[in-house]
Amino acid sequence: MRTRRGLVGLAFGVALFATGCGGGDGPSLAGTWVMAENGSRTMTVRDDGSLSASVGVSCTGATKSQGKRAYRFEFDCGITRYSLDGSLSADGKNLTMKDPSTDQNAVWNRK
Repeated sequence: MRTRRGLVGLAFGVALFATGCGGGDGPSLAGTWVMAENGSRTMTVRDDGSLSASVGVSCTGATKSQGKRAYRFEFDCGITRYSLDGSLSADGKNLTMKDPSTDQNAVWNRK
């Protein structure tokens, strides 16, 4: 019986992570995002947390939930790797990322 419970718990955990909702806490992060300041910069976050971005160079990466609507974004752009913290608005329409090296915010809009 323990094995069955363990598998059910694992499946539930994977489902929560994949939906990006943290158990119904709000909207999903998955989707395509466009930078408000520079519409040519785009990012796609998949249900599994992986991402791809075009920000002047092509990047891949992943997202990690850090609590209610808070995320860590890990980018690998080939020549450089970096991490940003971000927060999703309550309505799920805007994503704000903070660059720790410049302390500046970038707003992304759901496409």
